[in-house]
Amino acid sequence: MARKRKAYLHLGLPRSGGGFLDSALAEHADALAALGLDHPSISAEEMFRAAIEIRRDHRAWGYERREVEGVWAAICRRAHRGRHDVVVSQELLAGCTPGQVDLLLDGLAGFEVHLIVTARDLGSQLLAAWAGSVEAGRSVSFATFRTRVMDPARAHDQAQRFWAGQDLGEVLERWGGAVRKPHRLHVVVVPRDDPDPRAAVWKAVGEVVGFDAAALPLTDAVSAVPATPDPAGIAVLRTVNRAVDGRLPGRTQRAVVRRYLSEGPAESATRPALPADLHDELLEIGERWRKQLAEGGYDVHGDTTALLPASPEPGQALPDEVPTEERLSTATDALATVLVEVARLREHNQALEERNAALERKKRKLKKRLAASA
Repeated sequence: MARKRKAYLHLGLPRSGGGFLDSALAEHADALAALGLDHPSISAEEMFRAAIEIRRDHRAWGYERREVEGVWAAICRRAHRGRHDVVVSQELLAGCTPGQVDLLLDGLAGFEVHLIVTARDLGSQLLAAWAGSVEAGRSVSFATFRTRVMDPARAHDQAQRFWAGQDLGEVLERWGGAVRKPHRLHVVVVPRDDPDPRAAVWKAVGEVVGFDAAALPLTDAVSAVPATPDPAGIAVLRTVNRAVDGRLPGRTQRAVVRRYLSEGPAESATRPALPADLHDELLEIGERWRKQLAEGGYDVHGDTTALLPASPEPGQALPDEVPTEERLSTATDALATVLVEVARLREHNQALEERNAALERKKRKLKKRLAASA
């Protein structure tokens, strides 16, 4: 009897350190195929559209239904047409409802499905999710975001969206129930203090899926969301969002703001810290997650102590406490970058207009010649 093919699905958690995986897999698709591993998604953008199709979340991301309809089915058809094991990644899938989980896995019927979850401490995830909400156009402070998200009732929509994809225990139960065998659920614990955890995550995913990560090095083209958001960039962006006041389509907003404002220097003058009064609550949740991993029979990669929050240090600046000088410096740098980009685009646009004008002149001459010869 032929061996049953395997399908490896990395599904998040969002912004935990695995967001680069879909791009990395696409970049190394040919090399992976030579190793007997297919990557049926054409690009990270296609897999993103598949995720928002499954989650029926396309409008929130600025897409029309026709732009996402059938994307996941097309990826699954390519997977079934191949002869190898397959691997895909999209970190938004962690928040799928049970019905959405079933719908997605229906497309992989016939495969032995393995799930890969990247996870890190909840404090880092709170900061990353807050930064993500600002990048998406909101102007909420961290203090307000924290109050909404940590409310036990989870009444606010930000709380519901956050916990759907960020409660590691619930995600494992929701998805683990679909694959039924816990050893097919692989958890990669991301190092807590690593500013760029891609290498560690890539190595662990290689161990799970069956490729040598060292032989498939990550390149600069494979971007990553910073492990710690730049607080000065986020502070400036909050002000910009209030000024934009919804005039920029969400799809465009996300495409440009991270480049200019939210990705600050690797070592910012101000590093955000969590309020000390959050520590005990985060510690309790982290310990609960560690216990679930220890008792659940999952395949765990990494040190689960990294799921515990860092101890608060006196004197550290809170996320909303960005000095005026840093905000001004960040805004000035961003404005300079935007001006350079605008100038480049103006020159490019002018060149295209001149080219179009020349083509239009040639078109008119050809029409005259054809008319004269008729």
